[in-house]
Amino acid sequence: MARPTRREILAFGAGAFATLGAAARADAAAPDATDWLQRRLREAAHAGGALRLPAGVLRIRSLVIEDKVTIIGAAGGSALQAIGPGPLLRAANVPALTLENVSFDGGGAAFVDRTQGLLDLADIPKLAVHGCTIRRSGGRGVNLLRCGGRFAQNNVEDVRDAGYFSLDGLGVDIDNNKVRRCGDNGVQVWTTKAGRYEGSRIRNNEIADIRNLSGGDGAYGNGVSIWGSGFVRVEKNVIRRCAYTAVRNNAGHDVEVVGNDCAGFGERAMYAEFGAKRASFRDNKIDDAGAGIALANAERGTDIGFVIGNRITGLHETHPDDEFGPIMSWLTGIEAESNVEIAGNIVIGGWMGVRCGGYRQNIRVEGNELVDNDYGVTFQIGEGVGPAVIARNKIIGAKKAAIAAIAGHDIQPGDVARPGAAAKYPRLTVEGNELG
Repeated sequence: MARPTRREILAFGAGAFATLGAAARADAAAPDATDWLQRRLREAAHAGGALRLPAGVLRIRSLVIEDKVTIIGAAGGSALQAIGPGPLLRAANVPALTLENVSFDGGGAAFVDRTQGLLDLADIPKLAVHGCTIRRSGGRGVNLLRCGGRFAQNNVEDVRDAGYFSLDGLGVDIDNNKVRRCGDNGVQVWTTKAGRYEGSRIRNNEIADIRNLSGGDGAYGNGVSIWGSGFVRVEKNVIRRCAYTAVRNNAGHDVEVVGNDCAGFGERAMYAEFGAKRASFRDNKIDDAGAGIALANAERGTDIGFVIGNRITGLHETHPDDEFGPIMSWLTGIEAESNVEIAGNIVIGGWMGVRCGGYRQNIRVEGNELVDNDYGVTFQIGEGVGPAVIARNKIIGAKKAAIAAIAGHDIQPGDVARPGAAAKYPRLTVEGNELG
């Protein structure tokens, strides 16, 4: 059987967007409620109270929030449906905004600027979005600029770009949402400057079926995408079926990825790369991916990390990108380069359980259980490599070698786990490993 092309793999389900406008066309005869609703918003804001929407569907062009206000949907369900392209709701420079129990429906209309959101919000320090549905957006689902607050118990689905996007956030609690069927990324938390404190918590969410409609080699197709943000925590999410990764930390500082349940990825499941600092991956479950966890690109500043207590199974070659794939270290459970502790992990199957790659510097591989890998642990050799410790690991059923050296891209013959075999490699300590 012929291997499907990259576009066939990454654009699964893309045809659904062709039918997103059908419901909007069916309601074309319904009145335009924009002006009426805009007046009600101004009255509610002036009175300092809440606007309570009627049950049913109101078709509108675009609403502009001009002051602090609360919008609450009816118990029987209230929907605002777009007439034409989004954004459907805009707000900027208001002290607080609360949205509760409202369905925002973009009708699938294309956006003039796809980086805008169906909800397009800026400079709102106290934002609260609870129990809402954001769907059928031709751009982003939610687009936030310099906002803080809480985004919880919402459904974001059938979105052309990112489901949730935040730039230079003030710390948002992104909790217990369902983000599904997004064209490029699920949740994006970015800052304009690497290392800037951001402080968001991405936790208890279900993120699934994230495509890669815009192509590229990893900028799109991720369940959670972080760029530059500092002190973000990605915790206890269930992430399924992403074209590239579950969590990609690009240049983020002090990002913690903890206790996530992840399965079904076209590339490596988790990354810290291109200048990420002090990345932590702890107690995650990974299954069905091209590779497991990597702290990569030390030459671009990625430094210091912790990979502790993760379970990695079901690795298999996937090749989402034919050009990038050959240098990907497919079927590698954990790969690290600079100042990384790798401890207490379980890696079952695959090519290499743990790889001390690049010009390795200060890598410690201790107390891991590596089962049925071709090679349990591998380590780079050559000019410029730094110290590494491979100690007290349980390496069971290694098919080719329990511990092996790599020169360039070539794995060297022999098993360095044999008594005395490590002595010829300077700055390498091998001790107390259990082989079976």
